[in-house]
Amino acid sequence: EGNLYPTLPPGKQEEVEKLLGSSTEETWRQLAGELGYKEDLIDSFTREESPARALLTDWSSKETATLDALLAALRKIQRGDIAESLYSESTATSPV
Repeated sequence: EGNLYPTLPPGKQEEVEKLLGSSTEETWRQLAGELGYKEDLIDSFTREESPARALLTDWSSKETATLDALLAALRKIQRGDIAESLYSESTATSPV
């Protein structure tokens, strides 16, 4: 029984969104594919102000939205760094 992504502190969720959205090679898009999203749905996220947030909000409504699943997907797309920052139990938020 893994922790559900929506139970993460808001600061953590924002951090993940920021990391996913800030990278040039559209990490969130790769993540979406890894999480099983179809291309047309991924395209609909690109029209949102924050595609990474749109993706994670949609995904977090699913029963399978565990932290473990997210970490595994991040590692598969070679973004272990995001997984690490997510996994670090520190609740300290990084200064903006």
